[in-house]
Amino acid sequence: EAISGFGHRKVLIVTDRVIADMGLPAALTGALSAGGTAFAVFDAVTADAPIPLIEKGIAFYRKQGCDAVVAFGGGSPMDAAKAIALAVANNKHPRQLAGYFKGLRAPVPIYAVPTTAGTGSEVTVAAVVSDPKTHRKLVIADTRLVPQMAALDPSLMTGLPPQVTAATGMDALTHAVEAFIGHWATGYTDRMALAAVGLIYANLPVAYRKGRNLAARENMAVAATYAGLAFTRANVGYVHAIAHQLGGRYHTPHGLANAILLTHSIAFNAETVPDEVGRLSAAFGAEAAGAVDALRSGIGLP
Repeated sequence: EAISGFGHRKVLIVTDRVIADMGLPAALTGALSAGGTAFAVFDAVTADAPIPLIEKGIAFYRKQGCDAVVAFGGGSPMDAAKAIALAVANNKHPRQLAGYFKGLRAPVPIYAVPTTAGTGSEVTVAAVVSDPKTHRKLVIADTRLVPQMAALDPSLMTGLPPQVTAATGMDALTHAVEAFIGHWATGYTDRMALAAVGLIYANLPVAYRKGRNLAARENMAVAATYAGLAFTRANVGYVHAIAHQLGGRYHTPHGLANAILLTHSIAFNAETVPDEVGRLSAAFGAEAAGAVDALRSGIGLP
């Protein structure tokens, strides 16, 4: 209803085939139709938002005559939607937008409906895409890439498989931890990060074991957004620096790579920034590296 109120001519819904086949966008498309807003669905996005698929999305957007984008899905659809929105506004190839503020014009309006509690991309300034030619991940960063609005709906997340719940939840935890211990942290990002840490530590095991527990799903969705608000300002660190290389070269799922690396990074940082890691341990109620390791093993991740 809110999107229809903005009077768009036609919106492009960017998602993936699994989500489309599950019928998850039905409530959204029904509300758009009821509000008199035309839409087109691009459901070809795959893991890591590869550039060739983003090129297809750009062509589809133009062919359909759209004037806004709705990202509906996990991190890859959201990153693809952001890249499409910035590319069409600037008439540039996604590779030309890699880096900071490479687009002169603001992207077309972006709205986000996350279906995983992980990336926090619904409130961040970045889109991470992959280049199959070079086996690298590229970051497109622009403060105008933050979606105009985001809808957190835990009912969209109840069907997530336990393994996906685990990996995406650890992705969100990594965002919170790295934002907190980094040198760019502020009072605001610290509050967001620590709130996310507490929510994830308490609710991720529940969401993993009882996927239809709406309270746990809602808390995880809020935590992922808090973590996104923190790291989009304070940035991330060593875990992401390594995890993105594994993802670009070997297509290791991002949340899984983060989960494997996080304990090792915290242990290293305990020696270099002991005060920050000490405060982090207080948020866990236990020694941070050990708490993260117990959480990771308890939700079946290597």
